Amino acid sequence: MSISESILIGLFCMAVVFAVLGILWAIIRVFSSIIMSIEKKPDANSSEK
Repeated sequence: MSISESILIGLFCMAVVFAVLGILWAIIRVFSSIIMSIEKKPDANSSEK
């Protein structure tokens, strides 16, 4: 395997890692906003009692 192929494979692997990290970050943000909205709803109902 030549140096240029090794560099291209390394760059591809790094791109895959950063893409997966970006997807995980987006999933965590979505679940975090869902959980925050769920936590706020019972507070509004408990204050009406």
